[in-house]
Amino acid sequence: MAFLGSSEIVDLALKILSKYPLCDYCLGRHFASIGYGISNKERGRTLKTMLFMEAHRLARDNLEEGVRRLRMLSTCGYNPASKFLEKMGYNKPESKPCYICGDALNPKRFIEISSKIAEQLKEYEFRDFLVGAKVPVEVREREDAIYSEYMITTGEDIKEDITREIGLLIQKELGRDIEYKTPEIVILVDIFSEVFEIQVNPLFIYGRYRKLRKDIPQTPWLCRECWGRGCIKCNYSGREYPESISELIGGPAVEYFEAVDFKFHGAGREDVDAVVLGSGRPFVLELKHPRKRFLELKILEEKINREAAGKIEVQDLRYSSRRELRILKTSSPLVSKTYEATVEFENEVDEENLRKITTDMNNIVVEQWTPTRVLKRRADKLRRKKLYYVEAEKIGPKIVKFRIKAQGGLYVKELIDGDNGRTRPNVMELLGNKPIMIQLSVLDVENIEEN
Repeated sequence: MAFLGSSEIVDLALKILSKYPLCDYCLGRHFASIGYGISNKERGRTLKTMLFMEAHRLARDNLEEGVRRLRMLSTCGYNPASKFLEKMGYNKPESKPCYICGDALNPKRFIEISSKIAEQLKEYEFRDFLVGAKVPVEVREREDAIYSEYMITTGEDIKEDITREIGLLIQKELGRDIEYKTPEIVILVDIFSEVFEIQVNPLFIYGRYRKLRKDIPQTPWLCRECWGRGCIKCNYSGREYPESISELIGGPAVEYFEAVDFKFHGAGREDVDAVVLGSGRPFVLELKHPRKRFLELKILEEKINREAAGKIEVQDLRYSSRRELRILKTSSPLVSKTYEATVEFENEVDEENLRKITTDMNNIVVEQWTPTRVLKRRADKLRRKKLYYVEAEKIGPKIVKFRIKAQGGLYVKELIDGDNGRTRPNVMELLGNKPIMIQLSVLDVENIEEN
């Protein structure tokens, strides 16, 4: 079918139109792969013009067949055929709606809906977009039936016609690019009901946060007693803690970019009673349905740090991507993290045992069952994590400052206290001394970059 000659194409178009009245778009779409650089509407119109010329010739030599073809074309809404019939003294037949689309595909409707879309899009900052189409099942079935009946292999899906026509009109009016892989905005159009939906794809921002104060969870923490319903214990707030790192960062960002909501993605998380110092912990902030996309991130950084002064700080903000978010989530358990732990022990610390720890806990694999303190919300399973080194400095008879570098996902408190033997080896067993207080700080999280 792809190698049809011009006369065969015209003959096939005649067969189709003799049975099914089609608009220019739907007729031309049957031959979409033939003729580069022209629209389906132009193809359909050209085929009808060629059929009209042949009908005109036949009307002189074979009146009955010529008039039949003219009536067929007039029924399909081809005005030159209607006018010629009237000139010959015949009444023109009533035109019928397109068998496939019901005349939904027409220039006026395309222009009207494209103008409405373009007007709404002016509310958003974006560089590129993509148009998608909703098509009723019965329309698809009618088109597929004709393709099957005439063994059409040169056609394309009706969605292609709709998205192409509307996309080009929007592009012309707004001067934005059409992007097929990662568009910033997607417009979903139903040309049949003349409605559309604008889907604004998320905006991603990468950064690092330093947590300067204890008792701020990374994400909102519901009250343990009422689980968000509100009770006396939580002063009817429904919260265990009044604020979170994600809200301190995401709230100002939503306001700045005029977004609807946000989702916070951290490269792991620290305990609520731990601080994060040094270079900070990487995160990606996902802003949903933002109206603004091209703002200065240094201003956002200053806004967050000003509003969360003394609680958290953010740094190194830059625009990111969904791909980098995937890298952050999958790499977080693998990258190294450095901690500082100030530990007070029950008894005076033996310096020789302390030196032995720094040797024995160097480049080893720690076997760790899920800590007892998180068993209620996490599955009990064995984790094997790399421990790169432990450095120790005795700063009091019973107090030691540890510097620990380990693979992401290692629970450091349990590395120190052993969690009743659920983590091995551990500092308590090697030192022969029980920790009674552990103050933990995150000093560094290995950088996770998009390659």
